[in-house]
Amino acid sequence: MVANGCPDEFRPTWCEHCQSEAKFHKLGSFTRSVLTMEELLEITIFRFKCTLCGKTRGILPSFLRRNYAAALDVQEHVVRRHEEGVSLRVISEQLPSLLAFSEKTLWRWKNYWKKLLDRLNPGIWHTVLSRFPHLLLPRGSDTPSSVWDWVFWVWGKTRLQWTGNPANCFQWLTFLSQSGR
Repeated sequence: MVANGCPDEFRPTWCEHCQSEAKFHKLGSFTRSVLTMEELLEITIFRFKCTLCGKTRGILPSFLRRNYAAALDVQEHVVRRHEEGVSLRVISEQLPSLLAFSEKTLWRWKNYWKKLLDRLNPGIWHTVLSRFPHLLLPRGSDTPSSVWDWVFWVWGKTRLQWTGNPANCFQWLTFLSQSGR
């Protein structure tokens, strides 16, 4: 896919800095290491420069956060396990050796995602229920006990029906936060 450079569909058309539709010049590329639950990847990140304001930006794949080596599947795994009651120390010790992250790093991830979820709340529920009015919510003993349990439950029920088919729940939350929904 990247042998001939960045595909046109990935080229930016909107500048996040100057908030305008702009033409972007390709500024080059660099490789970056990414840790997933399965493997270490080397990926190419393309850089572009806005012709209006001169700011540069790298085009990241949807499974990455800016300035983080761990893919979103790793961060989601940590939050899910912590939500199950497993301590961050134990999670850190149980991660594969390739994913040797400190307890403090896991704590930062957990806090980042909690703050993002707090920011999306209650709009996330409006988005879900307006898009899936037929969704039967659990009752009684099947009712999720926390906000994260609800998010993971909704994701499990609706994941194949979202635009772009996000690969995991955290990609979906990232998409919702960027789209203003």
